[in-house]
Parts: sequence; structure tokens; C-alpha cells
Amino acid sequence: MSMQRRPNNPIEVRKQQVRTYSRNAVVWTAGGVLGGLAAGLLLEGFALYLIIGLVVAVAGGGYNYMKVQQIVNHKDEY
Repeated sequence: MSMQRRPNNPIEVRKQQVRTYSRNAVVWTAGGVLGGLAAGLLLEGFALYLIIGLVVAVAGGGYNYMKVQQIVNHKDEY
């Protein structure tokens, strides 16, 4: 397994893309939930900010999850 920035091997490229999108999904989900909790605790309207944070978490995490699924389900044509 090479850790080149831009590998020529298409399988290695997809592995790096999966790692990137997986990391982004975790960051978006955690950021949305924690951001909603923090905003809800610091500002008035706890439920409103919590719901907004959850929407951001689901949208960002879901988008990156779909990208990972597209990459994983890709079929090579040789």
C-alpha cells in the first residue's frame, strides 16, 4: 500500500477517497451534533438549535456516506 499523494493505481485512489469521505462523514456528524448542543446551551431556544444541529449532522454525514457507497460499489471495467 503506497501513501503517495496522487497514486497511479485506480484502486489506491479509491481507497484514499473512501478514507477522506469517511473522515468527513464523522467530522460533519460530530460537528453538527456538538455544534447544536453548544449553541442550544449558550443561546436561547435549546430545541431549535439542537434540531438545526441534527439536520446539519444528518445532511453532511449522509452526503459523505453516499459518496463512500458509490466508491465502494464501483465496478472496474478492464
